[in-house]
Amino acid sequence: MAANIACIAVDWGTSNRRAWALGEGGAVLAAKADDQGLLAIKDRAFAQSLRAFAGDWLQGGAPIVMAGMVGSRAGWREAQYLETPVDLTRIGGRLTEITDFTGNAVRIVPGAARNEANGADVMRGEECQMLGALLTRGQRDGVFLLPGTHAKWAILKDGILTDFRTYMTGELFAHLRKGGSLSQVMPGPEEKDVFDGAAFDRGFAAGFATDAPVITHLLFTVRSLSLFARLAPAEAPSYLSGLLIGAEMKDALGWLKVHNAGTTVTAIGSAKLLETYDRAARHGGLSLDRVESDDILPPALFAIAREAGLIRQADGVA
Repeated sequence: MAANIACIAVDWGTSNRRAWALGEGGAVLAAKADDQGLLAIKDRAFAQSLRAFAGDWLQGGAPIVMAGMVGSRAGWREAQYLETPVDLTRIGGRLTEITDFTGNAVRIVPGAARNEANGADVMRGEECQMLGALLTRGQRDGVFLLPGTHAKWAILKDGILTDFRTYMTGELFAHLRKGGSLSQVMPGPEEKDVFDGAAFDRGFAAGFATDAPVITHLLFTVRSLSLFARLAPAEAPSYLSGLLIGAEMKDALGWLKVHNAGTTVTAIGSAKLLETYDRAARHGGLSLDRVESDDILPPALFAIAREAGLIRQADGVA
């Protein structure tokens, strides 16, 4: 199969990694994933890890284009940030080269930044997902939601990323669920969380309410309601999730209103997370167009490789 691979696309995050072997025109020939994100790489052995992960895909010398936290300061090599406004269709000309990998050209996609006097924000990987929506669905304008560890809300105008905002929703949930006082009112470590729709809705309503207090107060109610038997351990994770997503969505809607960006949102992510956010959106008066990231990342990374001149002429797409 290696002889038919035109490009290897890699999404390398903090906790996980996935890759696609892409053929002529960007067709997905094979895919693989593992849990060897940045946190799992010891002694900066990125080259060795990628070689073991990609395996026989490398034999034909196909170029490798990587996106995500692999280009962060803690990653393989820090890739530049492109400051907004960013033309997503032109980021292929700004790739960072990896020089300590033989046999295949390796490049990292730049991130995006909003660095202004009143604040700063950054993203890595989400810019490729939005480019994928642009390429596969023709969406050059609109609001994008990219839920996850650090959820992003972004505004795209004629293919230009003009502004975005990050919420540490997923990271906060993980820390509060597993450590500290709130973890004491959750199901035990041997028990698997089961999504409770009613508990989630209850938490979302509390976090999203017009007169809702700040989230630091609302988070304490996970404990206090439990003490008075008004929140069962099995309900607590879903209630906590609802609180955090409710607070996120409330703020995001206010931000979108300032920008006159509307309330029709393209949400890109995993199927499970998109389902949770869709439930929240319906309560919040939003319309979500759900797109799974696995469907749009490969064509985005292929297009970036092609723009960068990495696709071989023999594949007929250079």
